Amino acid sequence: MRENDFTPVQLDVIYNRLEKKPVTFLYEDFLKVFDDTFIETEDEFFLDQNKGRFNAYITPGIHVWEGSISISTPRKLVVTTIRPAVQMIFCTKGSITYHLNDTVNKVDKAHHNVLFLPAGEMVIEWHPSESTNLVIISLSADFFTRLMTSNSGILQQFQKAMTNSDAGWLAKKNMNIYQQSIFILQKFANARPATSHKRLFVEAKVIELLGHQLDQFEEMQEKGNSYSLKAVEIEKMYMVRSIILNNLSHHYSLIELAHLVGTNECYLKDHFKKVFGTTVYGFTQKAKMEKAKELILIGGNKISEVAKTTGFKYTSHFTSSFKKHFGVLPNKIKLLFLIGLQEFECLSVMFCESGF
Repeated sequence: MRENDFTPVQLDVIYNRLEKKPVTFLYEDFLKVFDDTFIETEDEFFLDQNKGRFNAYITPGIHVWEGSISISTPRKLVVTTIRPAVQMIFCTKGSITYHLNDTVNKVDKAHHNVLFLPAGEMVIEWHPSESTNLVIISLSADFFTRLMTSNSGILQQFQKAMTNSDAGWLAKKNMNIYQQSIFILQKFANARPATSHKRLFVEAKVIELLGHQLDQFEEMQEKGNSYSLKAVEIEKMYMVRSIILNNLSHHYSLIELAHLVGTNECYLKDHFKKVFGTTVYGFTQKAKMEKAKELILIGGNKISEVAKTTGFKYTSHFTSSFKKHFGVLPNKIKLLFLIGLQEFECLSVMFCESGF
């Protein structure tokens, strides 16, 4: 079977200046991918005032599409699915609208949802914007069903719809993308695992993302409508997030952050937790530790310099926080990472040779 048989949708079909009608795209039948197959593609286009780029990964039962599209006029894409599939949709910037049967669902920036698609057609509408950033993960219905063990009401309804071949969304309202999911989504855009690890990497991250989605939907079901926020409130929380990430060496108080984005301390604490699933302090600490690990693994940075860069006045306080977060001292993390990578490579070879 040739790799070209599974080439993901090319970006130039999304905007075709010669066509006035919607473009039709036949979604590749990724169920036919061989068990030992892993396909990775990337592409970009520039056409008049329109541009885009994407990365795609295909492995048995999974198709990951991560990309950014910028178009000057609205564009509709008719998608035909050959077999039933479940789509995990994450919009990190801009918006995209799904037209499915008699329902219309606009997925805005920082929102996500899960969609069941029986074999057939749907229409995806791309909106003019500086950039629409998406991660769309399609799972075969069989792959999704094998992962489901929960008996919660919301999953029972979704699985019943799948059994009856009824297209529909897992949740009636799109959910905010929590911080733990953002970290994983960034890995699809930035990470380039070694060749022998790619399939394991993609499958593990997809399953982890799906777990976060289902947990969040169940939480939403318990809390009801009070869980949702207005777009302007979500935007303020993303402003807070950017302020923190761009100034890790600075210690912000809650009052200071609240004033910077035009809200109050009470709303900041409540809304930040709803948007990112963690507290401002928890997010800040995790961001500092991840940045510190990155700087140490790159090499050439003294521990005292890393501590200062991540906002710690005393190296001893940084060392204590680092060990509490990662379970190892800063000067040992690089060695541990290298040992772990070697062990992972050995395990990969063992599993491949044993036929798993």
